[in-house]
Amino acid sequence: MVSATRTLDTALLAERPMRAPKAVGPALVHQPRVVAPYFAGDGDGLTLHRYFDEDFVARFLNDAQAGRLTGTATQAWYSEDRFGRYKDEPTLRLPMHRSFYLVCSEVQCVAPGAPAFDPKKILSAGMVVRRVPADGTPQRWMIGDGQPLGWRSGDIPAHDPDDVRRLTARGLLPARFPEPPYSGEEVVPLHPLLVRRRDARGLERSHTLLWGYLPLGGSARETADAPLPQANGTDVPDFGLEQAWPLGSRGARAWDDSDGLVMANGVATVGFIELLQTLVAQFRTNETTDGDNAGLRTLLGQLRFHALEWRIVDGGELPQLVPVSGETVLAWLDRSAPALVELFARIVRREAVAGSVALPDGFGGTRSDRLFIGEQQAADLRSLVALRMARAQVRFDDGLPLPRYGQTDGDRFVAVPFVRWADDCGCERVAWGPASRVFRVASPFDPEAQRPTTVVLPSLDDIKRGLPRGVAMLAPKSLADVLRKISPGIDMKGDGPGNHCGACWSFSFSLPAITLCAMLMLMVVINMLNLFLGWLPWVFLALPRLCLKALKGK
Repeated sequence: MVSATRTLDTALLAERPMRAPKAVGPALVHQPRVVAPYFAGDGDGLTLHRYFDEDFVARFLNDAQAGRLTGTATQAWYSEDRFGRYKDEPTLRLPMHRSFYLVCSEVQCVAPGAPAFDPKKILSAGMVVRRVPADGTPQRWMIGDGQPLGWRSGDIPAHDPDDVRRLTARGLLPARFPEPPYSGEEVVPLHPLLVRRRDARGLERSHTLLWGYLPLGGSARETADAPLPQANGTDVPDFGLEQAWPLGSRGARAWDDSDGLVMANGVATVGFIELLQTLVAQFRTNETTDGDNAGLRTLLGQLRFHALEWRIVDGGELPQLVPVSGETVLAWLDRSAPALVELFARIVRREAVAGSVALPDGFGGTRSDRLFIGEQQAADLRSLVALRMARAQVRFDDGLPLPRYGQTDGDRFVAVPFVRWADDCGCERVAWGPASRVFRVASPFDPEAQRPTTVVLPSLDDIKRGLPRGVAMLAPKSLADVLRKISPGIDMKGDGPGNHCGACWSFSFSLPAITLCAMLMLMVVINMLNLFLGWLPWVFLALPRLCLKALKGK
């Protein structure tokens, strides 16, 4: 018998309201489920919590342990912070507004009673922030080789958002130290927290919460002279559009068994020809010294050609057509790269038509066998090609950074949590949770997002004792020679003592003193304007009477 719960400790066993069955299928053992936290309301997923002080982490942890956390919609700021042009969703302030947001979710075990999932069995957890435009198609903020690529549209898979980690776990990318730069959807880490609270029936239960900081920053560079490939005329790049389905995302549809046959009798499909052009002419996968091609070479080494031959199977009397495995695609590419380049040139010159010409075998002839790939192999191949394509793109070094969070009609965002865990076989898996409520992000200079700032001015006694030191500036010798020659007179003749020390010169500003001087100057200017504008209206009112008197005198 396999226990249905295997919960965190002995105390967790007492919190189940009813006795679990004696046996549960292996799919339910130690499997986590990310849900809204126990204190969330209807419609909540990942909850948002706002704090105004710098000790927001300590305050959140204390609130979580004391049971003071509430759902997103029940918090006052959710209905109050709706300012700007769009008031249909709440607007989150930025850290420069001295506002900080934390998120919270819960991890339960998929077992009767939904006990808390053991935090020790959580490999890691995180969340992603996605853009939800008006058309409802979510977009992901993608990272390629450690460089931000911006918002990208397309189908969002349910696997790990880290492309390198996912492919490495499957054995398609070699494990390297140090690890390669991050590629995939940007991830914000979440941390597990075990709390114990009493439910509505008075029973004390344990809850494994996932909490983390919600950053509201980031930017991506774009360059005008080397733009990324465009997707169907839109401004959203899609690296998979280079090849047709199923080897690329152009013309994507639901998988069909006929999609896996990419070559029959030596004649390849148009999508396979396009993929070969990318692999040979652009990526040069036949060059073993290029480490960026390691993942592609690993997957190509797992794909094999096969031929149909008449053979007697299982002692039968009549021969049958059975597939016979041949060489790998990797071995064929390493040998046939020059012949493929010549074939591509013939296709460009329209001497051959892609999809109707047999591929070369590398020995001077043509192939006559078949190639079939599975659905998972096609998905892995698309991911590897997109990852390799992103690394081959021109880096955004000379463009202006575009902010991650905008304030247009389509800039609506949600946060989605996930957790990584290891199943009973030791394989790493990912479980996604419900998204947060939709929110917007305030502009840095939004007047309604600003919060008042308190500046404590010094007293007169403090000023008499000396000015406090503030911002320090260090001038190099060439500039210090000029600054030290300036005399304290109003005329600034520049006949001062000079920089006799022969070193740099530093000086500092007193921010309270500058603030006080600025206030005094502002009061003087306001009084002068009041003196000027105070009698000016009387001049305009008296001017008609003066003119009338002058006319009567004539």
